[in-house]
Amino acid sequence: MLRFIIASVLLLGNLQLSAQVITVSKEISLRAEYVYDILGQIEDQVILIRDGINEFDLQAFDQNLRQTWEREEKLDSRKSRIIDIVESRDDFKVVYSDEVKDTLLIKVRTYNGKAQLQSMDTIRTMKRGFIRPKFRFTHSEDDNIFLMTEVENERMVAAFCYDLEKGELLWESQFEFRDINFREEYRKTIIANDGTMYIVFEKNNLRLRKSEHSLGIFRFDQKRKQFDILAIPLAEFTTYDAFFKFDNLNERLILIGLYSDKNTGNTDGMYHVSVDHNRFASEPQFTLVGYSEELVADFYGKYEADRESLSNLDIQDVILRQDGGILIIAEENKEYERLSYGARRDFYGSSRFSVDYYYEDIILLAINPDGTTHWQKLLPKRQYSNDDDAVYSSYFLFTNPSYLRILYNDEIRNENTVSEYILNGGGDITRRSLMSTDNQKLKLQIKNAVQIDKDDLIIPSVRGRKLKLVKLSY
Repeated sequence: MLRFIIASVLLLGNLQLSAQVITVSKEISLRAEYVYDILGQIEDQVILIRDGINEFDLQAFDQNLRQTWEREEKLDSRKSRIIDIVESRDDFKVVYSDEVKDTLLIKVRTYNGKAQLQSMDTIRTMKRGFIRPKFRFTHSEDDNIFLMTEVENERMVAAFCYDLEKGELLWESQFEFRDINFREEYRKTIIANDGTMYIVFEKNNLRLRKSEHSLGIFRFDQKRKQFDILAIPLAEFTTYDAFFKFDNLNERLILIGLYSDKNTGNTDGMYHVSVDHNRFASEPQFTLVGYSEELVADFYGKYEADRESLSNLDIQDVILRQDGGILIIAEENKEYERLSYGARRDFYGSSRFSVDYYYEDIILLAINPDGTTHWQKLLPKRQYSNDDDAVYSSYFLFTNPSYLRILYNDEIRNENTVSEYILNGGGDITRRSLMSTDNQKLKLQIKNAVQIDKDDLIIPSVRGRKLKLVKLSY
């Protein structure tokens, strides 16, 4: 275990930031057939879980990242498969499937912070036919509500919703969607904290059919067990990226997307739709947000009067403000596939290709509760890597009621500096170098970090088959 302090004092508005403490665990060997996940802090311990085919290993670490115990857990049979793992402050739940002859069982186990089994429940039992359906799952913002949807022939045919906290099935139902092409038009399934399900579709997102372009919102009411449907026209433009989220505090569905008038590779701005959960049939709030001249000039490095669009953007995060406003975080990223230099065709006649990953500037757009622009900012960032699936690129968003931190690797290499942007609600931004990994044998997968409380986060460091946990305490 390695522990060192980075001393830095910074004033941001009325917020004073003190020294940071960095704690590093010992190396942990990774097995190729296992997938690891950091569960976060449960009963004052950080728990690492590595799940295999029908079993999982658990390791617990104290506040100084010293290992305190290790345990192996097996599921019911060789046919058991983990679906999802959901943690809370006091326990964690493992949702998994099992097969007994022609029957598929969906089960859940609850473990305490010492990985001791507290309870087990069978959520649902289903008979299997000749056609084996596929399943998709999601859970609510508070992690209490688990939703699983059943898909046959690329169409959603059924769903069930389970309350993990109370240990009870909230609802289950079968569906029949007509005049919907799931392959082309399905966008997102969302579950609210109260168990209400929303399904978002997008129709006619084509330049030649722009006049018929629309969003379709299907809301499944668990009390009436039927769908309400809302159509939102988007006839002025086409879209190429979107982000959908339910605001449980203000009880509304938020739909954010990048739009384009002409070139689908560029974005001319963002659209913002807010649907009232309690008045679903009422007219939704709809606004278009264009990019400011200053933002476009910062993006391209100079001002050009005829330039109004941005390129290669993806929406990565939407932060919900308590006043009903939102903060949109988009990132510029590009992938290029190229024939490796000097590559020859292999025995089967195919060629070897290499993929370059570019993760660059971050765009911030703050939106007022009425949908108008509050402020817009660009955060410069340059990251390049090759053939690594960009696992060390992008950023991690650390949230706090008073401010946000955006952490990222300055460069993608073994010896590197980690920097951060610090942002308050008024749009005041400060950048600083946070830590150096020189001579530390660390290679941080920052976008896979886990925030464990308001002051601490855990960042995985992976070099080859060796994992270290890095705890950053503000």
